Amino acid sequence: MSTVRALCQAGQAKLSWLVSGFGLLSIAVFLGWAVWFRSVLDTTAIALSMVTIAAPALGLVWGGYRLERSQIGVDRYCRVVYWTTAVGLGFLAINLAMIVLFPWYSFAGDVAWAHFAVNTGAIAGFTFGFIEARAIQREVEATAVAVRAERLEDEREVLTYLNDLLRHEVLNSAQIISGHASLLLEEVGDEHRHRSSLETIDRESEGLTDVIDDVRAMLNASQTQDPTTSVDLSALVREEVQSFNERFDHLEIETTIPDDVAVSANSGVKWIVINLLENALEHNDSDRPHVTVTVTTTADTATVEVADNGPGISEETRRTLFERKSRNHGLGLYLVHILSNRYGGCVELNETSPDGSRFTVTLPRAGTDGRGANGTGEADDTDNTDVTDDTGKSASTNRSARTAAGDG
Repeated sequence: MSTVRALCQAGQAKLSWLVSGFGLLSIAVFLGWAVWFRSVLDTTAIALSMVTIAAPALGLVWGGYRLERSQIGVDRYCRVVYWTTAVGLGFLAINLAMIVLFPWYSFAGDVAWAHFAVNTGAIAGFTFGFIEARAIQREVEATAVAVRAERLEDEREVLTYLNDLLRHEVLNSAQIISGHASLLLEEVGDEHRHRSSLETIDRESEGLTDVIDDVRAMLNASQTQDPTTSVDLSALVREEVQSFNERFDHLEIETTIPDDVAVSANSGVKWIVINLLENALEHNDSDRPHVTVTVTTTADTATVEVADNGPGISEETRRTLFERKSRNHGLGLYLVHILSNRYGGCVELNETSPDGSRFTVTLPRAGTDGRGANGTGEADDTDNTDVTDDTGKSASTNRSARTAAGDG
């Protein structure tokens, strides 16, 4: 048995072919036996030998192939070979003792008897070893799944705690600081010696609030293992566009959004839209920032395109565009990248030039089975264009733009 273990350790990946090779060798020995003793063998003896000797040998040939194709780990091949060898030799030893005590009437019969013992024992041992190895493999996999599920549950509990901590402790404190700073700024004049410090406190506390919101968005996305909830992307994009229109009077947003476009995600998808819009405004030095938001669909995906008229993105910045930036606090496009990947989609910079940049985020559509949302397999081409007027009310036109208040 030590020799078997040594062979196992030397080349575990080849042990399945060792089993098949032994089966082929056994078939070759059987054919040699039939030729050598053909003068003393009749048809019945040969037929019986084919059933009792050749058939188990063929079983070993197939067994080695089946072992190599199975899901059993290579590290368990040794045990299968060990059982094959041990039972084969053990059964041979028992039968050799019987051959000595009760020999066959011819030498050909004794050889066939011994050959039968080896093959029958080997195929029985292989069968037992294969079943045992497969059972162990399944048990190990089940244990790994259970451990992984337990670890994920622990991680979700930690994420939930961190989320609550950010919301109830850090976020509240940041908002209190920002509120007090804003009140003091209203009371002090422009020439007050502490005004600059108060403005810094107010600005940094608002930035901290934004970072907390971004981090919470990532935590919320990470807490959902399988984001299969259907989210109305059309309504969500319209809502965020309207929010930006109300917050920035100088902003002009043009939209083309089909109705009833649903994606497979969760509520965190709104942070994708928010960060795309904020990115379009953040570095836009145009006197009249203009942003175009377009939603398009195919049979299986929905794409949000956000284009701006900013100064474009430099080659150096493009190299690390979707990576975490250490020079500032915001997550921005990095968060868009993380969330879109989390939902099985992607974000791309499709175009950038001195005239502006165009980003697209592609997400899987909800409830599709290879057909479009219209059930025909064709991409939706609805061209409803939503625009928000200066009063914040939503209207639907073919193509329109919101102009800044007072710009005429």
